Amino acid sequence: MADKKVSSWVKYMALGSTIATALAGLVGGAYFLGNFLDSLWGTDPWLKIVLMISAVILGVGYLITSLSKLGKTDNE
Repeated sequence: MADKKVSSWVKYMALGSTIATALAGLVGGAYFLGNFLDSLWGTDPWLKIVLMISAVILGVGYLITSLSKLGKTDNE
């Protein structure tokens, strides 16, 4: 019984860190890509803002997908 609790705890920690890393990577990558494209095309804050908002939306979608898969695997 204790082994199942530990493996469950480790699984949840791994999922949480994966989601946090993915969200931070998406937003950070969008910032740097937007900054590069803004300096290239002279549209200073606009592409950075649009790409960062898109990254947050994609991150929330990834969060919802991951948590729904977690719920399905826990029921088995």
